[in-house]
Amino acid sequence: MATIVIPFRGSLGKTRLSALPEEARAELAYAMFCDVYEACSAVGRTLVAARPDGQGEAVAEALRSVSGPVAVVNADVPCVTRADVELLLRSAPALVAAADGTTNALALADAADFRPLYGTGSAARFLELGLAPLDLPNLSADVDSPADLERIAGRVGRNTRAVLRSLRVPA
Repeated sequence: MATIVIPFRGSLGKTRLSALPEEARAELAYAMFCDVYEACSAVGRTLVAARPDGQGEAVAEALRSVSGPVAVVNADVPCVTRADVELLLRSAPALVAAADGTTNALALADAADFRPLYGTGSAARFLELGLAPLDLPNLSADVDSPADLERIAGRVGRNTRAVLRSLRVPA
């Protein structure tokens, strides 16, 4: 059985959504996480990783006692589906990049292959390790701005959709 890790720091990780009130940002971050968690937990054992010193360190810590196939799926991709996670895992070693060159999701044949390379330009660094680029629109559609929310509102999961309705973003 595969293990899926979701890095999640709550609203602290969504500072680029600072145009939203803090309470709304926290509610939205949690709703997106819930949609990602539901899609991932339908596929395999799902762990949540959070550390104040960064995503790479959080994921590495979560994977220390894991062996076998793994995926890492960011908590801000609320359009992800079970089928997306299954395809990501079948495609290992693979990654789904965000439009800004960071990494939204990756899959490895074994947890021991993980390297904490997140941050600006991380997709290119993971590709250098031999991960293949994978085009999965639901996984590449991350939320970093209010414009992102408006762009993907019609495709998000039920938890995010409910929060968007309360924020009056057409979903």
